[in-house]
Amino acid sequence: MVAMLLSLLMALMPSAQQRNDSMRFEIRANKNLLFGKGERSKAEYYDVVITQQPTSGVLFKLPYTRKGGKFTFDLHHRIGMTVDFGLPAEVMTMVEVVTGGTNSLGVFTISGKINPGDKFEENIVKTSSAEIDKFITPLSRKTVTIKTVAGPQSIAIVGRALIITRGDTTTRIDTPGTRIATVSNFKFEEANEGTRLSIDQ
Repeated sequence: MVAMLLSLLMALMPSAQQRNDSMRFEIRANKNLLFGKGERSKAEYYDVVITQQPTSGVLFKLPYTRKGGKFTFDLHHRIGMTVDFGLPAEVMTMVEVVTGGTNSLGVFTISGKINPGDKFEENIVKTSSAEIDKFITPLSRKTVTIKTVAGPQSIAIVGRALIITRGDTTTRIDTPGTRIATVSNFKFEEANEGTRLSIDQ
């Protein structure tokens, strides 16, 4: 009896492994958007660029699901901590998540005050060795949750605007091609029966 039970469990193991593999998603972002990896966490951090083209954003191919699911990521400011940046400053960073090329799944913002000497929670091993990139860092963290539909789905994170306020002066940056945010900690989970998902902003 025990032998039969073990045989049944062994037979089911490949199916379980295949299902686990099917829940994996692909990051299809251009390699030049990889900002770096966390020194402690080894997590990958990607730059978000202002663009109207989803394929130029941080692009993901999600696995096929019968009921849909949820995709989460962490959103960070992308700040150049240089003397001429003009700190302290109030910063608002806006990104959009799109699917199907033009369908918006929501616009998400992270905002807060940036002070001289502020540091991110971990050091980033950067992919670029350019002099200017030595001063670039993610700052702050906001977790974004996206509801996904049944079937296969591709989504992209694209930049929309960066608004910086210093005293009485406010500057809005929405020039295509500008890198304004960093994203990390990507996760995908298939919906369970009876689970209600929502978009958190």
